[in-house]
Amino acid sequence: MSDSECEELFLNQPLVVRQDQSHSRGEVRYYYALGQTDRGRRLFVAFTIRRNLIRVISARDANRNELRIYEAHEKNEEKGDTEV
Repeated sequence: MSDSECEELFLNQPLVVRQDQSHSRGEVRYYYALGQTDRGRRLFVAFTIRRNLIRVISARDANRNELRIYEAHEKNEEKGDTEV
């Protein structure tokens, strides 16, 4: 997986971003995003924000459960509902 693919994830819609409560003890430090590259590759990216930059910690292809979450978000976005 290339750096540019990770960057594309944050520039394409829909983008699902959540806090990772299990790894953020005491302060919000880690997040994860579900999204897709320009070529449609669906990814899971764990990241943190340092100053005003996104620092990718880990990236991989989305698993089945993550794909279901992402696809539900896509369907809701098409209907104009952004909450999933």
